[in-house]
Amino acid sequence: MARLALFAAALLVMVALPTRAQPTEVTISYVTYQGSGCNYENTNWVLSNDYKTVTFMFGGMVATTDAGLAGQRKACQMSFNMVYPDGWSVSLGKATGRGFADIAKKSKGIYESQYYFSGQTGTASLARIIPGPQTGNFEFTDVFLTSVWSQCNNAPNLNIKVVVRVEGKKAVMALDSQDTKFQMIFNLQWKKCF
Repeated sequence: MARLALFAAALLVMVALPTRAQPTEVTISYVTYQGSGCNYENTNWVLSNDYKTVTFMFGGMVATTDAGLAGQRKACQMSFNMVYPDGWSVSLGKATGRGFADIAKKSKGIYESQYYFSGQTGTASLARIIPGPQTGNFEFTDVFLTSVWSQCNNAPNLNIKVVVRVEGKKAVMALDSQDTKFQMIFNLQWKKCF
């Protein structure tokens, strides 16, 4: 468990604008976050100079069966205030998640992510189950099961929830790193409004 205390998790949210039609300027003016896997004492974030990348460093995104019921699930809810020109709609296309798992036989680790836009209906999600036995780093790239697009001529907050949880007798799952090589990358898709 001492080894896990040294781990910090990273979340890199990257605005990957495709080469096809796209807005001329996109910014993330501010970010808020809270949850059992992140707080203002154990989490840091850095906004890039071009306002297109936010990197989160989590000190608490570690779920383990050794920590009782409350320690078996860790989550972080993030809200991004995005600013982009009228005439565009945005959606998340895929997410790449990297982390660490130590899962015994007949146990499992579960990674989940969801997103939605403030003031709109619809939530898109993805999930990955890692069955035991397995020990080591993992990396997944998944497409969200459905697409949820922001309303045209409106730039609502993009809200993303990340959950790491474990089930069974012995399992540890974490978005963790000492050098930020473990990360989550969310790619945005753009379309012109008609």
